[in-house]
Amino acid sequence: MKIKNLIIFTAITFIFSSCSSFALIKIDDNSIDLAIRYYLKTQGSSSEYDLGSNWKNDGKGRILNIYSPFIQIVMKSTNKGVTGNLEEDVKNIKTRLSNEITKIKTKNEVRFIVALYGDNSGFAQKYKASIVEAEYIDPSKIKKALLPKSANIQKVAEKDSFDPSHPFSAVNCYIYKFDDIFKLKNFVFILSSENGEEIKYKINSKEIY
Repeated sequence: MKIKNLIIFTAITFIFSSCSSFALIKIDDNSIDLAIRYYLKTQGSSSEYDLGSNWKNDGKGRILNIYSPFIQIVMKSTNKGVTGNLEEDVKNIKTRLSNEITKIKTKNEVRFIVALYGDNSGFAQKYKASIVEAEYIDPSKIKKALLPKSANIQKVAEKDSFDPSHPFSAVNCYIYKFDDIFKLKNFVFILSSENGEEIKYKINSKEIY
């Protein structure tokens, strides 16, 4: 195993050993410090590594990134002025991010950001999101689906280099209340298109943070 991967693995292990059995991490002083430490341990790595198990591929190249409040703080952290003294750096970054952290805590939301592809410039507008608990996927037993509180949809997709298989790509963001996601066990994030297509991401709540 490469040294960088070992460091990342150790950081992720530390996070899970420091948290409760709930799926996501609630934001308080301890978890803010934990997020900044995680950033400092993984800085310079790819977004995929930073996101860890919050990065999902449906198997066909359509990527889901789950931006919890914890991940949002990780991504807002910066190595500007880092001294190498862990405790001092955590304190300084926390002070520098004070306003951003307050906004993240106030909004208290989970963002499901999906990279999609299609065959025309307006395809991304046709997708709607919902979440159901995994044990209720059977239509005869399904509970009421959980819908996002808001969404940021890319109205005009960009041309990419995969013409003719999928000449356009876009990124949509579906925003949920943290408390609604926090109480779920295993669940499925579903994107439904007007043409009847469904894209599903099965998510093990114990693996995301």
